[in-house]
Amino acid sequence: MGSLKSSCPGMRGHTLLEVVVVLLIVSTVLAVAGPELAKPLAAARLETVARQMAADIRAVQQRALNEEIAAYFIRFYPYGARYEVRKADHPTYVVLDKVTLPGTVELVGTTFSQDWLAFAAGGAPVQGGTVMLRDQWSGRLRYVIVTPVTGRVRVSDRPPENWEK
Repeated sequence: MGSLKSSCPGMRGHTLLEVVVVLLIVSTVLAVAGPELAKPLAAARLETVARQMAADIRAVQQRALNEEIAAYFIRFYPYGARYEVRKADHPTYVVLDKVTLPGTVELVGTTFSQDWLAFAAGGAPVQGGTVMLRDQWSGRLRYVIVTPVTGRVRVSDRPPENWEK
């Protein structure tokens, strides 16, 4: 039996020094580029959370409209990074869904009275308002806006003109 070296002519291994140098270069590139790569991911996460919240609001509106009862509402927890979909069941309420936001997205605040969004039997909101979300990495803001009377729900990177923080 011949040696491995003689059976594989022209093959050469890497020295430990070469491997260490390559690892140092790769780790330096990742250390510099890593935070920059995280920003687009955080922006996408913020956008996804805002759009999901808008979809949840629309779903609650539809439930109130379908059942023709003014028993549905959403309770927001500013700085708690969560909200709950509830249905009144006098004298208490039933929590239908609890939504916790991802760790990098915070629910900064709302303009709804006591952070409650309630719906009339026809599906329209009892009052209009805005929910402000912020990405903790970039500080970028997204607004989920519920228009009074019509109940239109939209996501924007700007607050409505009449918005009061």
